[in-house]
Amino acid sequence: MKSAKSLIIFLVILNSLFYAANKLVAQDSAALHWAYNNALLNTTAVYHHSFGSQGALYNGRQYNEYRMKFKEGDPYFQSFIPAVGKVIYGGVLYDSVLMRYDEVKDELIIHDHLRRIQLLKEKVTSFNLFNNDFINIEKNNLSNKLLSSGFYHLLYKGKICLLKKQVKSLREEISANIELLHFVQERDYYYLKKEDEFFLIKSKGNLIALLEDKKKEVQLFIKTNNLNFKSDRQNMLTKTIAYYDSIK
Repeated sequence: MKSAKSLIIFLVILNSLFYAANKLVAQDSAALHWAYNNALLNTTAVYHHSFGSQGALYNGRQYNEYRMKFKEGDPYFQSFIPAVGKVIYGGVLYDSVLMRYDEVKDELIIHDHLRRIQLLKEKVTSFNLFNNDFINIEKNNLSNKLLSSGFYHLLYKGKICLLKKQVKSLREEISANIELLHFVQERDYYYLKKEDEFFLIKSKGNLIALLEDKKKEVQLFIKTNNLNFKSDRQNMLTKTIAYYDSIK
């Protein structure tokens, strides 16, 4: 009875959406298409959230926790303790989901009272965790400069975008008292997305070359704001690219 009532409410909301879309038919088609898709996604999310229908999230694989303790580093993004976030999974936006991002395995893990589920990566479009946005990118002809397919941290989004791939790996070492120690090593890669292509940013000079049309302005901005690629890379790249985007 409850599920039937929920379905009726959802259909009423959906019918209202179609009515609103018809009224906008004389408007710009691209804007209408975006508005419709966005409204449909949000309407579906409201339905799933309101009626507790998050069962579709739990169709991944059982996640295996790390059994060892780490001397240094952490396999997870920011914290091994799960936090509430959002995920678009199978085209549906799920809010208030308890989850972790395992950067060693590059997998998104969701939690309930009993289970730890590793979501099917191909069905994850994007997610937000600790107020940080991640998008799932498949490596292809336009993105062949990317390290691999997978989740990328979206640091800046505008006419151009800045993305970060933090790669973590496990390392073992035997101590002087013959104890096996475990470490998590990490390495960061930064990419500029410009005109649908991705470019690896290797150095300050490399960045300036990618922003060649505003070279003098960019160099002056970096110097004036004492931005340093080597010692404060993420901050330097984020601020410089945001500035470049603002003067384009």
